[in-house]
Amino acid sequence: MGILQQILKPLLKYTTTRWARQSMPNYDEKIPLKGIDGKIEIVRDEWGVPHIQAQSQKDLFFAQGFAHAQDRLWQMEVNRRVAAGRLSEVFGELALDTDRIVRTLGFRRLGLQDYNRYKNNELLPLVEAYTKGINAYIDRVGKKLPPEFKLVRFQPEKWDVVDSLSIARFLSFQMSLGWMHELERLKITEKVGLDKASKLFPQYPKENPAALDQIETYKIEDGRMQAFDGPFLNKGGASNNWTIAADRMSTGSAALCNDPHLLINVPNIWYENHLISPDFEVTGVSIPGAPLVMIGHNRKIAWGATLAYTDAQDLYVEQFTGDSCKQYNSGERILKATHFDEVIKIKGKKDHIEKVIYTHHGPVISDIVGYPNKKITLCSQALKDSEMIFGFYHLNTAENWDDFVGACEQLSSPPLSLVFADTNDNIGYYLTGKMPIRQNTKGLLPHESKYAKHEWKSYIPFEKMPHALNPKKGYFYTCNHKLVDDNYPYDLGHIWMDGFRANRLKSLLESKEQYSFDDFKSWQMDFYCIPGKKYADLYKSFLERLETGGQKPSKTVLLAMQTLADWDGYLTADSVGGCLYQVVKQELIDRIFGPELGNQVRGKGWDEAIFRQSEFWGHDTMTILRLLETKDSDWIKEDVDTILLQAMIKAVQYLEQKLGAGVPKWEWGRLHKIGFHHALGSQKPLDQIFNIGDYPIGGDTDTLCQTAFIPGNQYGGTLVAASYRQIIDMGNLSNSLCMAPGGQSGNHISLYYDNQVEPWLKGEYKPMVWTREQIQQYGKYKMTLDPEV
Repeated sequence: MGILQQILKPLLKYTTTRWARQSMPNYDEKIPLKGIDGKIEIVRDEWGVPHIQAQSQKDLFFAQGFAHAQDRLWQMEVNRRVAAGRLSEVFGELALDTDRIVRTLGFRRLGLQDYNRYKNNELLPLVEAYTKGINAYIDRVGKKLPPEFKLVRFQPEKWDVVDSLSIARFLSFQMSLGWMHELERLKITEKVGLDKASKLFPQYPKENPAALDQIETYKIEDGRMQAFDGPFLNKGGASNNWTIAADRMSTGSAALCNDPHLLINVPNIWYENHLISPDFEVTGVSIPGAPLVMIGHNRKIAWGATLAYTDAQDLYVEQFTGDSCKQYNSGERILKATHFDEVIKIKGKKDHIEKVIYTHHGPVISDIVGYPNKKITLCSQALKDSEMIFGFYHLNTAENWDDFVGACEQLSSPPLSLVFADTNDNIGYYLTGKMPIRQNTKGLLPHESKYAKHEWKSYIPFEKMPHALNPKKGYFYTCNHKLVDDNYPYDLGHIWMDGFRANRLKSLLESKEQYSFDDFKSWQMDFYCIPGKKYADLYKSFLERLETGGQKPSKTVLLAMQTLADWDGYLTADSVGGCLYQVVKQELIDRIFGPELGNQVRGKGWDEAIFRQSEFWGHDTMTILRLLETKDSDWIKEDVDTILLQAMIKAVQYLEQKLGAGVPKWEWGRLHKIGFHHALGSQKPLDQIFNIGDYPIGGDTDTLCQTAFIPGNQYGGTLVAASYRQIIDMGNLSNSLCMAPGGQSGNHISLYYDNQVEPWLKGEYKPMVWTREQIQQYGKYKMTLDPEV
């Protein structure tokens, strides 16, 4: 830290603390407010979770907006500015590239379209009530805003419905995959040619399971559940979720578990809340800036979500008829493009004009993805008409499988694997997100738009989307892995994660006949790494060859190889063998791919704010093993043993430099540390005021307890990990458990800013408070909102 920063830090800390104290909400007060019809009660429990009770849904969502703003107003402001492409107004030119991406994709435009399309729908007044609750809090605090507002010197504007709808659109797009993979393939192909590049494209390991292997499925017909022989049943028979039948549970009731894996920051992406009115009750996690509960349970059903990794996005290379890009070829037709200017205001600078072009496929994204000499458009289901907010509302209010399926049908985007359980002990699964039927099988690279054969011709019928109800096995699970076997007649894409988390979970499920909550807790903290053990075995074989081959590595290198060869595969924070596996793997990437591709196969994304990792992320592990095992001549230019030895030598050098001499010191947690980083924490000395951590932690991309580092982050920092854990008992909802990293509050001096960090790291849980008796037992503060007379 520089001398000036050392001088300024105490003053800055004092000032931000004073601002934070001024903005700290009083959870124990009575507040008269305009805009509500009846008395609202907000009881916060000892973990800071609000339990909101109102006499109408309108008042309930007003209070949810008020509570969100009390605890997360800065985070909400960042969320809506990201979604609107307005970060540059606050952060200056540093944020311009992100704003250009967002303005081109047009999440605010889409939110406005959604508002105009559904403004007469009965749900929109509830969203409006939510935004009125936010504005009521903004009016109430006046200038006593969270310190982040004062540090960057601006006052938040009032919220409107389009703000929340835009945030929903942005999140939907972030959870939709497929197009970046085409772009990465294109870049690699341009460097090394298609034949050589194709050997790097992810391939799903044959030993790993498909989710709907030997599962009977059901559809809704005339309002009834009826079994049918799905086309994916011919075989005879990140995030994790699973749902378990009553007869497989020690409790005697169905259970549902979920731990969505997302980037871990502070405050957390999720906000826990419990919403109660006479005709509506739901608890779980929400997104600050948007109403409803995204994952959780109501009085009758529970649900959990993972990213489905299906591909409902394509890139097209457009052939415009002239430099003005007014018209373009599409098959035998010439179509007219849409042009408009997006004015991006930049703090302290002249406005930037982003010229946006749309074809019938979608926006031209060439300039924002580094291909200015091509006119590439993005066709994405996430950028088309959407009823997502209605789908989540109907999930919140669903009472049975029929209702759940109806909600899933409205979720045309994003593609999610939703697991289901109800209080009648039914369990099930449905894949959401409209999936296109392409005239040709999806190609590996962007399509030439001038050929009409590449157009989407229709969508997979909803009733034929992968789903299951009450499978005979007594359980169903997803881990971002392949959903269907190769007999499924429709194309869902080929971008699944590699399936090793699913493989591990399957082995745990098959290891016993009945399960307990203790099993689920241990599974959500499981650090066994299947591909890591494959690398250990690779070096074990190498050592056997060394004994007869005459090569003489140094004692330290030999000890490191032996340590990796003897490793048991558990990638805990104190694992030395696991640490060697991780570093050797990175050195193998550099040795095999570095000369021609650099970091491209690591899966690094191209925008820090929106796309931190690409769809190659997590696939390098098996790509290396496959190439080494086949001794592929295109990529393996040296003797395999030479590659293995040199990679270990480099790994030892790296670890000696980073962790000091002595193999026993090289524990994974010394490299692999999780930091809970704030949006302003990248600037010194603000990092020491707002950031939390770093903490040693086990795991990686392929462990059930996923803790994956972002390519380029040197093994630690901001990790992809369990952003929330829930274990729900459908026979006794008050027996359910949960835990989220960080805390409920965005105020950095609040008890609830970091009170859940240590329990989350240890794999501990807290009650998912549900009944009135539990609210009274765990309640710590009580706030009432009264109609202003």
